[in-house]
Amino acid sequence: GRWDRIFNKKNEVKYKTVLPSINKSLEGGLGTKEMAMVVAPPGVGKSLYLVNQGVQSMIEGRKVLYISLEMSEDKIAQRFDSIMTLVPQFKLKDPANQLTVKERLDMFQQEFPGSQLVIKEFPTGQATINTIRNLLVQLKNYEEFEPDLLIVDYLELLRPTREIQQEYQAQQKTAEELRGVAMEYNFLVWTATQTNRQGRMVKIITDAELGDSYGKIRTCDFAMSLNQSEEEFDEGKMRAYVIKSRNGRPRFIVPMDVDYSVLRMSEGDEVFMGDAS
Repeated sequence: GRWDRIFNKKNEVKYKTVLPSINKSLEGGLGTKEMAMVVAPPGVGKSLYLVNQGVQSMIEGRKVLYISLEMSEDKIAQRFDSIMTLVPQFKLKDPANQLTVKERLDMFQQEFPGSQLVIKEFPTGQATINTIRNLLVQLKNYEEFEPDLLIVDYLELLRPTREIQQEYQAQQKTAEELRGVAMEYNFLVWTATQTNRQGRMVKIITDAELGDSYGKIRTCDFAMSLNQSEEEFDEGKMRAYVIKSRNGRPRFIVPMDVDYSVLRMSEGDEVFMGDAS
């Protein structure tokens, strides 16, 4: 049975990332029971990437549960609306555009009928893994909703189930608990994590710039960083760097384009397959 699972790839469930070059290195994408992590300094685009990742999975007909520990449900929903409808953020609230937004959301649902989205916010620093487990039970029992993808925005704002004094130990424990949920419920988990101060100063963020705890990256199956200079921000450019990949090639750079009007991320032109150094 094991050999059949290994070689019969057509039955393997794969979740594509936003970036085709990374999907290629992962032989199609990430799998169930895995945890992926996006790393960046504050304000660079971790939450924005997670929303884009959610839309990508919805395009594949997945059910997505997005847990926000920082932003409100409405703010997150507006980001999804803008990416799915290609209506700029500043036009979403314009009454003249309400019909267009509704029509395009209906078109999205018709085009990808299996896709579903649930967004849930919890107070910052209050939710634990048990909070998430309780939510999963409620959604299954009362909404008949069982997610294929769980997005937690973001790791440091999730509290470990037992009090731990040292921050680095708390973050590692939280990462372990989050991956445990992925295995328990047989879905993929995407989350985000902060860099330390050095992450603002380096050209390429590696595992050396992880904030507070190196142990949290040991638990995940895939980790990538988002890198952006001021000039790149002005040009709508960014670079993704694959820090860790258990099932594919690590340590390569993928250029990205960011359309800040509709918040959409996509792969740029040239891909650098060499080491960051």
